[in-house]
Amino acid sequence: MNIFYIKFLTMKAKKRKKLLVSLITDDLINYKLVHGLLELNLASGSYLLNLSATIIGLMGFRGDQNEVVFEHYMDLLERAIYVDNSENNSGFTVLAHEIYDYLQLQVPLPKDKKT
Repeated sequence: MNIFYIKFLTMKAKKRKKLLVSLITDDLINYKLVHGLLELNLASGSYLLNLSATIIGLMGFRGDQNEVVFEHYMDLLERAIYVDNSENNSGFTVLAHEIYDYLQLQVPLPKDKKT
């Protein structure tokens, strides 16, 4: 395999990870916001961004595996409630990396080949 191709694939993987961690961070921040609004007895359902399904789909999970990973992802998302973001959002980014690492350890199903 050509060294330039390997570098290209490495660069592509890093960009993909950066994008997914950013989406997970946004999902965590949104989750904490919506939970905070609920705590104040304010209607907040319309503020959900539903990034979770997008993230799980981009990670390559489908079918039954998608549902299992999605449920566990939602459990991990609840940790956002305890992140202190009074000064900045770095705690969300750390948690987002942990969640990304967890998702990477799950093995997505192989893609269906279309005939």
